[in-house]
Amino acid sequence: MTKKIGMIYFIICFSFAILVFIPMFKDSGFGFLQTSNTSNSTNATAANSTNATAANSTNATAANSTQISKPVQITSSDTKSATNGTSVDIDLQIKPFPVAKNVGTQFMITFLQPSTQSVQVHVDYDLAISKMNSEVFRASSKTGQPLLHTAEGIVKIPYKFDQEGQYSVQISVMGINFIPIKTEQALFDLKVS
Repeated sequence: MTKKIGMIYFIICFSFAILVFIPMFKDSGFGFLQTSNTSNSTNATAANSTNATAANSTNATAANSTQISKPVQITSSDTKSATNGTSVDIDLQIKPFPVAKNVGTQFMITFLQPSTQSVQVHVDYDLAISKMNSEVFRASSKTGQPLLHTAEGIVKIPYKFDQEGQYSVQISVMGINFIPIKTEQALFDLKVS
């Protein structure tokens, strides 16, 4: 008889936990508890990350942002821009520069705290490269994950351009210090010769 009473108490407590605590965590950024609409606004969406359309232009998650970034033209090997939500500044260094087709290019991204310009550690991010509104590379897709993480705040991503022309480089930030944020981007325009 006491086992049955214990089981009833367990079921009541378990049900209470589900009804009370799960809704509290729904909007907290715990990905396994989010609905598809919440995860689209918190994280770089897997669906958008692989299918950037002409309507989305070079900004695969523009619908999830408060505003669309204006691209910064890359005219030197070191270019800096704030994300459109101004949570971080992005220092983008490209080697070798100028960029040429069929030559290995390395993008070094340093995430900076806007107020101090010191390196921002623990950033969830992604990098996408598009040409004529069509995505040609996404760093996270190489790992099979929806986003990447850097503990140090500085990353190096290699890529080899196989065609000349005008490209867009989009760096998205989805979390800082293990706390998800609304996706922010910095856009850069790059000419490949």
